[in-house]
Amino acid sequence: MINATLNQLRAFRAIVQTGSFRAAGGLLHLSQPSVSQRVRELESELGVVLFVRNGPKISLTAEGHALIGFAERMLDTSDEMAERFRSGDPLRGTLRIGLSENFALICLGELLRRVEQKYPAIKASMFIGDSGELSRKLQDRELDVAIVAQAAVPPYVSQEPVGYSQLGWFASPGLNAGPHALTPADIAQHHLVIAPQSSRMYTTVGNWFSAAGVTPARVSTCNNVMVTLQAVRSGVALGLLPIRVAEDDRLEGKVKLLKVAPRIPAHSISICHQASEAGEGLHAFIRMLKEVIADHRVFSAAAS
Repeated sequence: MINATLNQLRAFRAIVQTGSFRAAGGLLHLSQPSVSQRVRELESELGVVLFVRNGPKISLTAEGHALIGFAERMLDTSDEMAERFRSGDPLRGTLRIGLSENFALICLGELLRRVEQKYPAIKASMFIGDSGELSRKLQDRELDVAIVAQAAVPPYVSQEPVGYSQLGWFASPGLNAGPHALTPADIAQHHLVIAPQSSRMYTTVGNWFSAAGVTPARVSTCNNVMVTLQAVRSGVALGLLPIRVAEDDRLEGKVKLLKVAPRIPAHSISICHQASEAGEGLHAFIRMLKEVIADHRVFSAAAS
């Protein structure tokens, strides 16, 4: 294992930049002997000679040229790390983003395009999950910012409401639902596909049936909205889905939204972020998220 230090690499880089050991010492506020010592230690650690010395003139060996790229990357990473923790700004380094599946399906591409344009140096790490998973990751500080339905997060996670996700029962066009609104008892007669227990949607639909004193006979869970939508299209089952996600299929006549009474309660949606990281950089990113949400009409302004 090579144990070259950052200070040794800084001395090496300073010599490359300035062209001499003396000038490198001035750049680093070190004496020339100190710079020479660091380079000797680096050469000993790597087992190579980095410079050819011809009197006052120096030049890089082949190994010295090879080291330049490695040294630059290591020192840049060190600088990024120091700035990230000095500023407390997650936009300096890797930003860990959590997204609900309905947001991701509708406008992930647009979000990535805007991030690339506005923050070309940022490294984005994205997790797509349901509300329960996103809340847990925020609680465990595994995410910097997330779009969450019915967020259940601790006080050290800040929330900014951005709208509501309307939910509805969808069926294939071939289902004859009749002219009247369907009750929970009517819906319970069908094979149903709903989100898994970790999702707030699972709790919401369970409460909807419980309030009517109804227990569905056959319920399947699925953690993928598009797979649920495919099951609905095929006529295999009814599916509980965010209305906005299924909007294109509904307009194209591939599925139909069932009229039910009472309506399924909408989910409040919040942008959540670690309060300790609140700074202008993160707030600017949140403003951009809100713009994407508004431009694509991902969530409604009211609960009904």
